[in-house]
Amino acid sequence: MRREPRPLTARQEAVMAVIRSSLAEHGHAPTVREIGARVGLSSTSSVAHQLGRLEARGLIVRTGRNWSTCVLGEEQPARRPGLRSRGLTGKS
Repeated sequence: MRREPRPLTARQEAVMAVIRSSLAEHGHAPTVREIGARVGLSSTSSVAHQLGRLEARGLIVRTGRNWSTCVLGEEQPARRPGLRSRGLTGKS
């Protein structure tokens, strides 16, 4: 049985909003310190932790070594419990 992903936390939503805004306004992601300042986190380690969680979920992807190189990944729509996909499974 497959577990459904948990919804994003309020802090993760805020971090995603900052990243989306920066990408739209400036064409690149904000720095870790800029994200922290905008979401109320003073520790860069806390910001990096949140970014790591978002990366693990596939919501952001780094194109380089630094977090400021991240872009938005494929966002998977949240599935409601009890519903099954009627699409092809890829098996012949």
